[in-house]
Amino acid sequence: MDYKKLTRREALKYLGTTVAGMTLASTSALSIFTSCTEKGKKRIVFYFTATGNSLYAAKKFSETPLSIPQILKGKNRVFEADEIGIVFPDYRAFAPLIVQKFIQEVTLKASYLFSVITFGNYDCNVIESWNQFAIEHGVHFNYITTIKMVDNYLPVFDMDEQLKMDKQEESQLEQAVADVLEEKNHIPSLTEEERQQCLRVLQRVPELFPISSELLLEVNKSSCNGCGICTKVCPRKNFSLTDKGVEHTGDCEFCLACIQNCPQKAIVLKRGERNKEARYRHPRISLNEIVLANKQ
Repeated sequence: MDYKKLTRREALKYLGTTVAGMTLASTSALSIFTSCTEKGKKRIVFYFTATGNSLYAAKKFSETPLSIPQILKGKNRVFEADEIGIVFPDYRAFAPLIVQKFIQEVTLKASYLFSVITFGNYDCNVIESWNQFAIEHGVHFNYITTIKMVDNYLPVFDMDEQLKMDKQEESQLEQAVADVLEEKNHIPSLTEEERQQCLRVLQRVPELFPISSELLLEVNKSSCNGCGICTKVCPRKNFSLTDKGVEHTGDCEFCLACIQNCPQKAIVLKRGERNKEARYRHPRISLNEIVLANKQ
């Protein structure tokens, strides 16, 4: 399906039909919760994604990973299995706000807990900060690792240039899958020199939170065709279709799903981007999967 050529009516019709069917499938998956590993153990994997990187990684650990935004919409807050994993992207050396909320609200019961964090350029001290945050909220991981993938931080990186790089994500994922299958216990620690290097890097990257959608994003009304995809990929329900076109308001997750998945490239960052013509979604993850994961 070529979304660039869709009219507003065609896009709404297509997405409405597919999301209805996928929502039904999602309900079935949520009622099951667990998948079985090669060793017959029950495993639950949760994920958060905006461009598909973390969903692609999560699928390596479970055929039916569960979306964190969708879990937070529901009432169930207690999950139990032999193994439980959480997969999400690195946001300035920490977890996205929605993942922080998830870990604060749920109870995870498993003898083996693991976390996989996708990143693009430098994973800094994200493992250490995430592990500390989790411990503070009663979650004790056995294993945490990072996976280097396309960096989709638009203010700094050109998506076209990133796509040319071979970051060997498959070999990294294969190793992580093998580690988890063996229930390896390993949480890397930083040296003091590495911590100081990370601090120097973070000083060059401005704080993002809290920030509002109105301050961060801009919609080019002349380019927007009102397809409504932004309203479906935003995990915070910040976008709406009005008689004046697309409007956006509310606290922003800074996931950039709206920008990256807009077929018209009508949504941009007010603060500037490296290449406004370059956008990214993982080549093996569909737009419909992003919609199903984040639609509010």
